[in-house]
Amino acid sequence: MSISDATDTAQTNLGQTDPAITQCTVYPWCAEAGNHSMRLTPYVEAPTPDGYGDCVLLANVMAEDGPDGVDISVGFLDLNLTAAQTRGRVAELHRHLDTVAALADIVDGRPPLEPGAETYSVSAAGASGDLISSEIYHLDDPKPGEPPARIAVFGQPEADADLDVAGADQLVADLEEYLPRLRAQRNHLATILGAGDGSPAPGAAGTPGHYPWCNTAACITHQYEERDGGGSYVEHAGHETAITLSDGHPADDIRITAGLGADESYASGPKVYFAAGDLNVLGLDATGVDSAIAQLEALTSALRTMRGQMDSEVRP
Repeated sequence: MSISDATDTAQTNLGQTDPAITQCTVYPWCAEAGNHSMRLTPYVEAPTPDGYGDCVLLANVMAEDGPDGVDISVGFLDLNLTAAQTRGRVAELHRHLDTVAALADIVDGRPPLEPGAETYSVSAAGASGDLISSEIYHLDDPKPGEPPARIAVFGQPEADADLDVAGADQLVADLEEYLPRLRAQRNHLATILGAGDGSPAPGAAGTPGHYPWCNTAACITHQYEERDGGGSYVEHAGHETAITLSDGHPADDIRITAGLGADESYASGPKVYFAAGDLNVLGLDATGVDSAIAQLEALTSALRTMRGQMDSEVRP
């Protein structure tokens, strides 16, 4: 059951609990009255309605007795989510809101974040120094297996502050502005290390003549013809990521691959090589990758919406 299926409950005011509702005898958080098997919290909603004045991002907790015991979940995005799934979706929305805020920066003419070159800090009214700062630093002599770069997170010595309500509000606002920068630093660090999870690609870190992200076993050294002056160049290859879309008929499978590479015989620098099925391979530069990420995120969001709608029933 999702939020849209629970509209016939006693929750007539979104986000508010009717003072006449008596306390549920099973769960202290339940806002339902009388004899009921479906326990529901009041809805929470985003404080900003859409352009039509409708509530968005409604969510609540629901619990229902079932054959295997109580089935408890968070109703969100027309889905029934576990606690871990809910936190995952919230994290995705945080990242999405970062990209929305970046659009506002474009309108204001602000330069994009440079997480590899800047230190981001948060302070507070009355504090003797920055409460928290973060920056990426490179190790001069990393040990074998040690990542060559890290994010340093630190605060100024003895920096503290006693905040009133206004000061707390300002600190919260500053932290909300700081978080997307910390996430940008994390993403930049992952790029440096050559892995999306922040760990170095096997055998790549610190290998002379190669990028940190190289899968050195797949890199190819080519020799120039003597008539062209001799010498050699390297075709660098990173670890490839692939997914296969299937409807159960292997002959119809669609395989999508993406891998980072760089050919020293060209001056274009590293590119992400993207292929879908038998179509031509695309070599995407940084701008192209950013565009692909935005489009794939939009597609993923649409797929999640469609997945939730698949469980809907035809309305009478």
